[in-house]
Formats: sequence, C-alpha cells, structure tokens
Amino acid sequence: MLNKHHKTVTLIAALFIAVPLSRAAEPAAPVMVGQTEQVIEKDDLEVYTKVTGLSTAQDTYDIYAPFDGRVEDIMVELLSLVSVDTVLARVVSTEMAALLDSSGEDSKEQTKKRWQGIYDYHPIKPEFQGIVTNIYVEPKTKINRGDRLFTVAKKVAIVGKNTEKLYSKLAPGMTAELVYGKDSDIKLKATLVNFMRLKESPYFNRLWLEVTALRSGIRIGEQFDGYLLVGKSENTLLVPRTALMEKSGRKYLIMEVETGLSTESQIEVLKPGMRFISFQHPKAEKAAEKKTDGTIKKSK
Repeated sequence: MLNKHHKTVTLIAALFIAVPLSRAAEPAAPVMVGQTEQVIEKDDLEVYTKVTGLSTAQDTYDIYAPFDGRVEDIMVELLSLVSVDTVLARVVSTEMAALLDSSGEDSKEQTKKRWQGIYDYHPIKPEFQGIVTNIYVEPKTKINRGDRLFTVAKKVAIVGKNTEKLYSKLAPGMTAELVYGKDSDIKLKATLVNFMRLKESPYFNRLWLEVTALRSGIRIGEQFDGYLLVGKSENTLLVPRTALMEKSGRKYLIMEVETGLSTESQIEVLKPGMRFISFQHPKAEKAAEKKTDGTIKKSK
C-alpha cells in the first residue's frame, strides 16, 4: 500500500516574469543543493525606495490684460496657491487711471464713488486652480490689452529617480511623500504617473511624480527628497531572495511538498510545505569568501 501523505522535497516554480537580459547569457555555473533546511517565514512586508528629484511646473497657462489701462494692486505673491475665486490683481481702464491721478489723496474715494458703475476696478482671476509661477507686472504699471500679467501652473511634478537599488516592479499610482531640501516644513504628497528604467542599471528608474495636493510655497526647480511606497503585503510568505534560482525567465525554489499516490515514474503532488533548501552556486560562493585576520566572511 502506498502512503497517501508521504512527504518529499521537489522543485516547484514561482510563475514570475523576469526582465530580459540586455546581453547574451553566459554559460550557467553548476548549481548544487544546499544542506541546510530552512523554514518559510510568515510576516508583513513593506517596500519603500528613496527618491529625489526637481520640481517642475506642468500645464501652465498665461493670464493677459483684458484692456488698456493700469495695474492698481497685485493681490498675490509668487508661488501662491490660487483658486478660480482668487483675485490676482485689480486693474483700471486708462480713463479711470487718469481720473484717479487728477484727484488728490483726499478726494480719491469720492471720485471712485462718483464714477462707480462706469469706471470700476476690474478683478483679474485665474481660469483654473494652480500655483502662480510668474508675475510680470507691478502696481501702477501701465498695460496694453494682451499684455501678459501672470503665469499659473495647473500641476506640479517631481522629475527624478530612485537613489537605492529597487528589486520590485513599479506601477503607476504608487504614492510618495517628499520634503523640500531647504525647508523641511514644505512637504508634498505625490503619485507616480510614469517611469523608465535607466539603461546603465536595472535597479534604478527615471520617475515622474505628480503632486496631488498643491499648496503655497512649492519651489519650482528645486530639489525634493522622500520615499516612494512600492507596495506592502500582510501575513505573507517570505524567503531569502538568494534562495531562488532564475532560469529562462522563471524563478525556482527547492521546496517541501506533501505527496500522495506514486508509481515507478510519477508521483502525486498534493500541496506545498513550509520548508525549503537554498541553491548553492559554487563560483558565487567562492567569490564571496574573503579571509580577513584568519576569519572567513560570507556575503548574505
């Protein structure tokens, strides 16, 4: 009779797609099976990567003078967060400017009231919410219709890269928290909208992060540093990354399994167990061993 729950150790594959190599693969070194049996851990895992980049204005638009006249007041500062209800400036027509100039300081208010409804202050407002990135005029500046008054950015992006090796895959929608390098009080939240792997290394990427909550004081063209949350798993199975072997775009792990029926040539695999044995790569192990003061150190 066959033992229905006989246990053995076999090789099963985790079906993950690997990144194609950029050069022809060299002949693989002989692979040996280690002697030490280890237990698969169950724990939480969070993956972050350090990021750095420069802030850039995105989707900018200009605001122009609606008529000939003069700017009386500038109501906002550079890098202010503005909404569609924010008054950026107050301007008057050329005729109203002449009336105000001809009135003394004591009679200006009376002049405003007398000509109210005919010559009024005209508010300049943005079309969309954004950050004021440029102010081209000053109070009491004469303007002509079509003169550029302000530039507003509807979006701000951080263009940068991760600064430490990243072994997990990126995906749009990942979130990041960043801090202005010169003022830790200026903090941003951003979302990853695009990325591109750098040619010189498979572990580093060019990143495009869009700021999700605009705020006043965001410095354009300045450095921001922070962390990108790549992902997190709760109560997941964990093994050392070095325990895996990669071949033909797949990853393999020598893992305990519970077996069932068996013939001379085949055996039934019922379910995986919680123990594994690591692969050993003789060349890599030999290269990792270094003698120092009579001791041997091995890379983990």
